[in-house]
Amino acid sequence: MLIQFATCGRREALGFLQRACPAGKIADTAECASPILDLVEKDILRVQDPMMHGSRIAIIAGKKYGDEHDASVKSAVKVLTDHIASVKKQVTA
Repeated sequence: MLIQFATCGRREALGFLQRACPAGKIADTAECASPILDLVEKDILRVQDPMMHGSRIAIIAGKKYGDEHDASVKSAVKVLTDHIASVKKQVTA
C-alpha cells in the first residue's frame, strides 16, 4: 500500500512548491506557477507536501486526470521549470 500526502488546494500547493524550492522564487503568476495551480485547482494534478516526503516534492495525477490532459500538463510543467531555470541562471550570473 502506498500513501501519498498531496493537495488539490491552490494556496497549499503554492506553499508546498515554495517550501520545496525556496530559491526558485515561486509565485502564482502566469509565467511561473499559475498554469500548474490551475490544474491543481481542478484536481487534474496534486502537489505533494515536501514535509511529509523528506523535503522532496512531486506533482502527481489528481482524481480528474486523464490522457486528454497530457498537453496542458506538459505545458504547465514547462512554464514552471523554465521559470526555475531562469531564476537559477540569474543567481549564478
